[in-house]
Formats: sequence, structure tokens, C-alpha cells
Amino acid sequence: MNNELNHSKNPIKLSFFWIVVYAIIAMSILVVVSMVANQYRTHTLPTGDITLTIPYSKYAVGETINFTIKNNFNSSIYLINNCPSEPLGVYKLINGEWIRQHDQASRYDCPNEQRQVTVGPGGTVDGDFAPWTNLFSQPGKYRIVAFVEYYNSLPYQDLEVVKMPDSASNSQTQANTASTPITTSTQNTSTINNISSANTSVRSEDTIKSNKEGNDN
Repeated sequence: MNNELNHSKNPIKLSFFWIVVYAIIAMSILVVVSMVANQYRTHTLPTGDITLTIPYSKYAVGETINFTIKNNFNSSIYLINNCPSEPLGVYKLINGEWIRQHDQASRYDCPNEQRQVTVGPGGTVDGDFAPWTNLFSQPGKYRIVAFVEYYNSLPYQDLEVVKMPDSASNSQTQANTASTPITTSTQNTSTINNISSANTSVRSEDTIKSNKEGNDN
């Protein structure tokens, strides 16, 4: 009876009391929800980039092209292994347009390989195009592009493939005519050495031109 009398005498005071109580309850619920959400939220946002590098900007036809992909993010990235298809996207500049090039490696070149390659923060992965001999078989300008899952930007590198100098080609022909390899291993070694000599000739020509220009000046 007394409570009812007090309520009838002070209705505003009682209403204010319940408003405060509800406000405290609402704030408590918001704090709990925020704490639960923080448990599922990524603690650090991904920051950084992905870089694709190749050793040189110019290669001779037949030379193996190597590449390195580095993950500069603070979280892991994932690369898809499409072997026997080419490991990265390869484009050739034809009539002012970049045209995608394709090649297939032998099924023996990719046995039991992982289809998804994980690269941790700061990690790198190396590869080459040795099994895909037709990708860079013709002289021209090429672009190598790395496709990374959930990464919108496309890291790429441009390079030029040039014809093997005539002197290097003649040396290679004479060497092949003079001696026939006995084993497959010897043949591969001979080919690699000849290509390396050709590549040295290609880059030597650039050096000779630079020295000549310096002397003229």
C-alpha cells in the first residue's frame, strides 16, 4: 500500500529510475557483444604487397627463365599450381596487344606436386619455365604475370627475348657436329653450356656497344 502511494505521489522519479536501469543493461549488452566480436575479428589487417622478380630483362632464345615471388604481407598468400600448364601467366606483345601464351609440360615434370602453394609472411617461392620450352621460343617482348588468390593487384615483369647471335649459333652447330653425346645427361650439359655461351655473347654485345659509345664521347 505504501509503495503504491509513493508511486502515485512521485511518478516522475520512478520513471527516471527505470530509465537508468534500462540504460545500464543496454550498455552491458553492448560491451559483451563487442568482446565476443573481437574474438573473431582479425587482430591485424593485411598490409604489404607481393613482388615478382626475374634475374635479367633480356634473354636469348632457349635460355631458361627463372622467377621469384616474395610475400611482403603480414599474412600468408596462396598460389595455385596448374602443372602441366605454365606456372605463371605469360603474355607476348603482338601488334601492340598483350596476347596470352600457353604451353604444356610433360606429366613427368610435375609428379605429386601440391596444387596450392602456401607462402608465409616474408617468404619466397622460386620457379622456372624450363619444362615449358615453347613459351619463349620466338624473339619478342614478353610479360610474366603472377596470379595470387584473393589479391587484386597483378605483379608482373617485362622482358625481351632476342635471337641467338650468329657467332654463337655457328659455334653450337660446329660443337654438335664434332661430337655426338653418348648419354642424355651429356647432351643436356652440352646444350646448357652452349646456351650459356650464347647468353654471354648477347650481353657482351651490349657491353661492347656501351664501351664504344663511351669512347666516341
